[in-house]
Amino acid sequence: MRGAQVRVFAAIAALALVIGLAPVAGEAQQRRDTVTIGMAQEPDILGPFSTMAAAGVIHNSLFAFFAPFNEKWVRVPLLVEKLPSLKDGDWELLPNKKMRVTWKLRRGFTWADGKPVTALDARFSYGMLRNPRTPTLTRFILRKIDNILVPDVNNPYTMVVQWSELWPFANALPYGENWMMPRHALEAAYLRDPSKLKADPYFRAPVGNGPYKLKEWVAGSHITLEANDRFPGEKPKIKTITFRFILDAVVLAANQMAASVDATEINNFGIDQMIEIERRNPSVATHYTEALIWERIEFNNDNEWLKDKRVRQAIAYAIDREAIVRALFHGKQPVAHTWLPPRHYGANPNVKKYAYDPARARVLLAEAGFTPGPDGILRDRAGKRVEMTFMTTAGNAPREQTQQIVKEQLKAVGIEIRIENVPASVFFGRVVVRREWPHLAEWATLFTPETMAFPNFHSSQIPSAANNWEGSNRSGWRNTDNDRLCEQINEELDEAKRVELFRRQQDLYVEDLASLPLYFRLHLTTAMKQLRSVKPTGLGGFYITWNSQEWSW
Repeated sequence: MRGAQVRVFAAIAALALVIGLAPVAGEAQQRRDTVTIGMAQEPDILGPFSTMAAAGVIHNSLFAFFAPFNEKWVRVPLLVEKLPSLKDGDWELLPNKKMRVTWKLRRGFTWADGKPVTALDARFSYGMLRNPRTPTLTRFILRKIDNILVPDVNNPYTMVVQWSELWPFANALPYGENWMMPRHALEAAYLRDPSKLKADPYFRAPVGNGPYKLKEWVAGSHITLEANDRFPGEKPKIKTITFRFILDAVVLAANQMAASVDATEINNFGIDQMIEIERRNPSVATHYTEALIWERIEFNNDNEWLKDKRVRQAIAYAIDREAIVRALFHGKQPVAHTWLPPRHYGANPNVKKYAYDPARARVLLAEAGFTPGPDGILRDRAGKRVEMTFMTTAGNAPREQTQQIVKEQLKAVGIEIRIENVPASVFFGRVVVRREWPHLAEWATLFTPETMAFPNFHSSQIPSAANNWEGSNRSGWRNTDNDRLCEQINEELDEAKRVELFRRQQDLYVEDLASLPLYFRLHLTTAMKQLRSVKPTGLGGFYITWNSQEWSW
């Protein structure tokens, strides 16, 4: 474990010597109208069909969101005039648990090609995403909506969303998505074949409606955005933003130390790397933002061994998660015992906890029918050696260090671990979406205050070829009591009652241990101190670029 950290520091030091940590005070002066952001991921595509956080970073500048969260975790209307409310009457509760919500779009927004942004684009986007033939990641909110009406197509800035079910956040987003797509640019491809939409050239060169527009995408190198002069909101002060793809976190850290990049996001940094950046370049601001980010080891619950919850629980007892956060994060990132971070209103602080207890792990494994082999590795009832594959994103230093610790600790209870990592684009683009990891996989999910249990844990949300890989219950957890609670949470408008349902759902989740919570992450980002108005949020879908139009040198 310490050896891995020493190698990281050695690599940083060596790279720093190569790059040179020259004074940077004059660099910002020379490029006041540009910003370069380093990222340890490159998106697979841009648009709503991507699973990658790197795509989200770019979406924040490329598209105008309906009402983005700010750094205080409050939604601020941007593309809409206001958030509807029951008090104002533009959010109406109807008989039979139906609802009607009326939204008014701000006038003056255009797509980057000059076409006006209207409610017809929103209606098209809803219909496109709801179609089961499109590669939409989840439709659980979309399916609660009967229709979206545009009452006056000659003045298309008002839309009426007709809900078939209750939904507590119906006034936060028109149809559960933060932004819309241009009807005029995508309708022809959609009508030709919805199932092939993800491969359309649009998603490598999208037409947006945000403060920036796409200038170029050089695969394996960078994406460059340029200021959108048509943007009706605050005009961007930075004229060009370039996202450089530096997939190794150690190399990316060295680039930030040397001020070869102005900021980093989705950087795969650990606490040690942040501290080293602070030490080597005091001109860099390091942001440790309290966040709703859940890091875990996902079990494949359909695996012949892992479908037995005793095996999942044994793995939890065999791993010293407290030691991991002390060693890798200086104790700054707390161990997770459930899936909701403490700052989420529905978090349950009293769930069952799996303390480090290898003896208990061995007992559970024996109860599940495993016996030690001559080499110390367990055999199952059929005599098969218990060797499990553990996958994550290649080049992510904290995850790869965690894997080494887990490998040692599971071997101590008789489970052999084989590490098999792949690039983030492959991991999130195929392995995660199609549930192609055989045993264990580590990744994080970014939540917002509006996150619900249903998309991540309801059995209907298990991705498969039959449902076009829709849904985020990628562990494959099935529990009828959990399904019922997820459904009740969805319909409960009273927050206090919703909290109680959330807590009961988490008790079930922790007992079954559908996946192994590791820790709740801080959102770790960096930026040159001279770059003003950088305000990380720590929320899913809202990265440092959420207010990039406000940045300036």
